[in-house]
Amino acid sequence: MDDQKQLINTAMLPGPTSNASLPLSDDRDNALAQAEIALLASIFLLATLSNGLVLGALFRHSHWATSMHRFIRHLCLADLTVAVFQVLPQLIWDITDRFQGPDVLCRTIKYLQVVGMFASSYVIVAMTYDRHRAICRPMLAFRKGPASWHRPLVVAWTASFLFSIPQLFIFSKTELPSGAHECWAKFAEPWGARAYVTWVTLMVFILPTFFIATCQVMIFCEVHRSLRLGPEGALGGRGNRRGGSPISGAVSKTLKMTLVIVLIYVFCWAPFFLVQLWSVWDPQAPIDGPAFTLLMLVASLNSCTNPWVYATFSSSISGELCRIFCPRLAHQRIGFLQEDSTLTASSSLGRDTLS
Repeated sequence: MDDQKQLINTAMLPGPTSNASLPLSDDRDNALAQAEIALLASIFLLATLSNGLVLGALFRHSHWATSMHRFIRHLCLADLTVAVFQVLPQLIWDITDRFQGPDVLCRTIKYLQVVGMFASSYVIVAMTYDRHRAICRPMLAFRKGPASWHRPLVVAWTASFLFSIPQLFIFSKTELPSGAHECWAKFAEPWGARAYVTWVTLMVFILPTFFIATCQVMIFCEVHRSLRLGPEGALGGRGNRRGGSPISGAVSKTLKMTLVIVLIYVFCWAPFFLVQLWSVWDPQAPIDGPAFTLLMLVASLNSCTNPWVYATFSSSISGELCRIFCPRLAHQRIGFLQEDSTLTASSSLGRDTLS
């Protein structure tokens, strides 16, 4: 692998997107760069506005918030971290063609970029674990109380900040052979880049996806068992006292929302990590091609789609957004947050919580 190939590969390590469209020579693909700039600008605006609106809706009535609302709040914060520290720096980088800033800014941006990646994954893990505990181990959840939702979130954010620390030492402002400066990574050859990208892929994507899939299977097995046993068998005999389905509307909506969030996360981030692995394991990977670059941009779309998922499945969030944009409808949405229990760790499968 020649020096130019190595420099391009190191630029594609965990961060926003590759700089494959910005080669080291002056022979820049302007058409691809303009398309990338337009797409990144659109993603940044959509992600910041949509997540900001959802956060605003939740903070307006935080005293009524449920456990699920708090998980959504942290997912919004993780998505905003991706938008501000991943998408925006890449957008500026593409506009200026070269990294503009001191070494400390280079290291800080690269660190926070991976913090957003870890947080986006680990907050979903924490949310899925909370759903699993509420449905499959309700008595344990009841003993620990409704406030125990914050522990998985503390672990998720702490792990995100700790696991991102290597970025501070790997990336630095480096002088290129042409005399220009870039924010590049340096690795021990020939195994350093492969080991690091594989480790990040394992910790950010593969292991969390396996854990989430396992929890989801266990949740749906428990739901199936509850439906098969009926009201008397749901959650150890605590079924719907009115003789209806042991699965309430709020529980069903929450399970569907969690599943959709997970599927969208996998769909958006899988191409990114596949491209990352391909770029470091295959010396012949076409990393400077437009398809390669645009595939890596798909990951950022995850930060744009999540708020719309929340609004679709959560009557509280959609109701508050209606109040923000259509104040005249406010009187029709009184009590909207109470409608949307979204199955906290202290709620049961057998209780109807949606009107």
